[in-house]
Amino acid sequence: MTNTILSKQEVKTLLHFKSDISLYTLEQKDKIFQQKIKIGLRRVGYKTDEVYSWLESRKVERREVA
Repeated sequence: MTNTILSKQEVKTLLHFKSDISLYTLEQKDKIFQQKIKIGLRRVGYKTDEVYSWLESRKVERREVA
């Protein structure tokens, strides 16, 4: 992966979340999920490689449970 930043909207779309609250709840409850990066006064982003790594870890965890 490249070292790019995903916007909050891009992360919500990737995770199929409709609200900011869903993303906020994930940040608070899942300590493995990467915290947001402040990229402006009212704008945050997430590192692309960290988001995809988190998604991959969820796939592995799901396979282990099943």
